[in-house]
Amino acid sequence: MIVIAKIIHFLCFTAGVGGGIAAALVGARAKGAGPDTAPVLRGIQRTLGRIGFGAVILLWLSGIYLVHAIHGGWTGLGTVFWLKIVAVAVLTAASVTGQYIALTAARRDMTAMGPRMALIGMTATLAAITALILAVIAFGSN
Repeated sequence: MIVIAKIIHFLCFTAGVGGGIAAALVGARAKGAGPDTAPVLRGIQRTLGRIGFGAVILLWLSGIYLVHAIHGGWTGLGTVFWLKIVAVAVLTAASVTGQYIALTAARRDMTAMGPRMALIGMTATLAAITALILAVIAFGSN
């Protein structure tokens, strides 16, 4: 079961970061797109965001399982592990914020939200990469 949880964890990380980068590229194209194409590109962005949000949820679930299955709980995991959790919390906050903005888009001027969404995406990507680096340091060969 631990191997399956690790596979889920790594695949979700890949889906989240890959989807985030893809959403940023689609967003850049949507800026200059015509009135027929822009809504389609924004729809692709929303779908990628939902996939990323689902990946973050599965990362939390599989991560909590792995901590308990491998380490027997939260004690003794060290400072680097807790710094990783801070990075994951930032990633989660960015993901929740992005989803909230996307879900309430009908009440917003989405052209004005573009730069804010780009910042949220960059924050999420940086937090995810930071979490990955800290996980490698914290867990080494586990």
